[in-house]
Amino acid sequence: MLTGDQYRESLRDGRKSYFQGELVADAGTHRLIGPSVEWVARTYDRDHSPSVGAHNAMYDPPRTPEELREQMEMLLASDPTASGTAGCMALRSIAGELGAVNPEYQQRLDAFLDELRDHDRRAAVAQTDLEPVRIVERKDDGVVIRGGKQHVVGAAVVHELFVVPAGQVAGDASDRAIACAVPVNAAGVKLISTTTMPAAHDTRHFPVARERSIPDSLVSFEDVFVPSDRIFLCGETAQSGLFGETLGIWERARSTAEQADQAEILLGVAQTIAEMNGVVEASHIRDKLSAMAVYARMCRAGWESALAHAKTNAAGMVVPDDSFIYAARAYGVSNYSEMAGWVHDIGGGLILTAPSIADYENEATHMYVEKYMSTGAKVRGEHRLRMFHLIRDLTADTYAGWSKLNNQMIGGGLFAQKLSALDNYPMELAREKASRAAHIDD
Repeated sequence: MLTGDQYRESLRDGRKSYFQGELVADAGTHRLIGPSVEWVARTYDRDHSPSVGAHNAMYDPPRTPEELREQMEMLLASDPTASGTAGCMALRSIAGELGAVNPEYQQRLDAFLDELRDHDRRAAVAQTDLEPVRIVERKDDGVVIRGGKQHVVGAAVVHELFVVPAGQVAGDASDRAIACAVPVNAAGVKLISTTTMPAAHDTRHFPVARERSIPDSLVSFEDVFVPSDRIFLCGETAQSGLFGETLGIWERARSTAEQADQAEILLGVAQTIAEMNGVVEASHIRDKLSAMAVYARMCRAGWESALAHAKTNAAGMVVPDDSFIYAARAYGVSNYSEMAGWVHDIGGGLILTAPSIADYENEATHMYVEKYMSTGAKVRGEHRLRMFHLIRDLTADTYAGWSKLNNQMIGGGLFAQKLSALDNYPMELAREKASRAAHIDD
């Protein structure tokens, strides 16, 4: 297993990674990408074991409901590259189906996933098309691919890109039915990244974004050679949808679990700032808090139900129930903006205009910040100040916008989530209940 330092060193591999018009010479020391590297490095150090043969639990697809819960809790406590890697490991569940098409596909996929695990490497999924990645040349020992992917979370801070079709490929477009693994530093790969890491000189008033930002990348594959042993599908359109379907399960699951946590945090900050502002007993405030309590409970109930009704697929991997996943996601996304609005209404304008931490520490202004930010003997000005900064970072700034939109678009957006909730609902059971209520025997 790698340590954090070994992980940092592994990124110095000559990759062509760009940020705001400049080549990133060293991701670990870059002012805005570097904090993401540190987040991943902390995960490496937290889980490191010196024992021979040890490996991170994210590489093991869960086989029981208890293992599923444990893995999800571990992934929520980790950086997003751990979830992306765990999603790739879930592809073991389709290895058999690929093997039925071509036994070499199964052997290659298993070997690659073993390599990820044994060398403690991280992977990002490159799925959403800018220009569909396609085969432009076939060789005896591999293929050459060209195209572009967008929204590749963590690409700038991982080792491998798992390139898969955006969806089911049409039968007359077999050149797009390519699934393969490409090292980030492969010749012809270029990354253009963005990040929500705050650019301010003093980032202390961005308590979430400064620690939990991860870069998103546009990835270009310009005549990239992929050797045969890293190709898991090559022209078979009938199986092209398998990859996205399987990877999507893990993406949706983690985001649903995270949604439940976020709903509880929203309620927590709303309650706390209401108390600090001295308005917690006002009837209109209690009405807003009660709505937020319902929202938090429903988001948590959706995730817990997905776990409680987890299913074991044909390959023996336990996955959350998609019916509850889609319903929880649709409910949470539909109501999120209203809940954030209640937090803003309760907190007030100081969410945006509260002084900075530096103002609090400055001898010339400290006493005024403490005096005017305090609302009583039990509410220190510093604590109320920090709560306002947390609310702004979570709900009203760059990180907040990224988080909302990213969460909303998982699974194809709100419209697709609602339709999927309908399509995955056990409708036969609902029909049977309706028929019994109407006393229809047949």
